[in-house]
Amino acid sequence: MSNLIKDKLVFSIKYVIGILLLVWILSRVNQQSLIDTFLSLSIKNLAIIFLVAFINLSLQFKLWKILIESHSHSYELKDVLPSFLAGFAFRLMLPGGHAEITKIFLLPGRKRGKAIAFGIEKAFQTIVKIILVAVAIPLVFPEYIIVFWSSGAIILIAIALTPIFLKKDKVQKLLEKNVSYSRVFFISLAYTIPIFLCITFQYFYLLNINFDISFYKTLIVTVFIWGAGLIPISISGLGVRENLSVFFLSQFNIPDYTAVAISFLVFFINAIIPAIIGTFIIIKRKHNLKEAGSEIKQYSKFVYQKGKTRFKEKKSKNTGNENG
Repeated sequence: MSNLIKDKLVFSIKYVIGILLLVWILSRVNQQSLIDTFLSLSIKNLAIIFLVAFINLSLQFKLWKILIESHSHSYELKDVLPSFLAGFAFRLMLPGGHAEITKIFLLPGRKRGKAIAFGIEKAFQTIVKIILVAVAIPLVFPEYIIVFWSSGAIILIAIALTPIFLKKDKVQKLLEKNVSYSRVFFISLAYTIPIFLCITFQYFYLLNINFDISFYKTLIVTVFIWGAGLIPISISGLGVRENLSVFFLSQFNIPDYTAVAISFLVFFINAIIPAIIGTFIIIKRKHNLKEAGSEIKQYSKFVYQKGKTRFKEKKSKNTGNENG
C-alpha cells in the first residue's frame, strides 16, 4: 500500500511540476502572438507535418514489431499495433515513463520475451538521446567539449561491447528464443536515427515558414527538445520541453511565442494524438490488463530475489577464496 501511495504521489508531483513549468513559460510569452502562430498555419503546412508524423510513427511501430518478432514466439500480428498505440497513453497516464511496459499485456502469450523487447526499445532510445545530448552540448557551450565528447565516446564503446555480454549463456537462458543482439542493435540504430530526423524536419519546416534557420541549427535544438524526457521532473517532459525550446531557439533569434507554439504542436501531433487513440484501445481491451499490475510486481520480485541470491553466492565464493 505504501508503494502505491508513493507512486501516486510522485506521479501527481511530476504532473504539477510539468503544469507549473508550462504555465510559467506561457505567462512569459505574448499569448496573442502564440495564438496567431497556430492560426497562421495553412492546411498545406499541417498536412506536411502530419505526413512526417505518420512516417515517424510508422518507423517506431516497425521497430517495435521487429523487437517483438526477435524476442518472442507467442504473439499475434493483429495485437502489435494496439499495444504500440496503447504505449503512448500509458506513458502519460501512469506514474513514471517505465509504466509504458504495461503495453506488453495487450500481446497474448508469454511475457518474458516481450518484456526484454520493451527494455531494449526504451534503453536504446534513452542511450541515443544521451549520446546526442553529449555531442550537442559542446556545440553550444564549447568549454565542455572534453567532458561531454569523452562521455559520449565511452557510452558508444559500451554499446559496441554489450552484444558480447548478451551472448553469455546466463543471459540466453532468460530469452524465449536465440537473439543476435549485434543485429538488433544495428536495426534499432537504423530506425532511431530516421525517427529523430523526422522530428527535426518538423521543427525545421515549421520554423522556416516565418523565419530563417538552417537545418544544422534546428538539428542541435531538436536534440535538447527531444531529450527533454531525460530530465525526470515531469511527465514525458511536460513543461521542460517548452522551456528548453524557448532557451535554445532564442539563441537563433526565434521569438519565445513561436518556440512554445511549435514545440507544443509537434508534441501534440507526435505523442498526444497517438495517446488519444491508445486510450480508446485500452478501454476496449481492459480485460487484458486485469493481471498486469500483479504480474509486473511478481516478475520484479523474481528478478530482485534472483539477483540477491547471485550476489550472496558471489560474495560467499569471494570470502571462501580469501580464507583459503
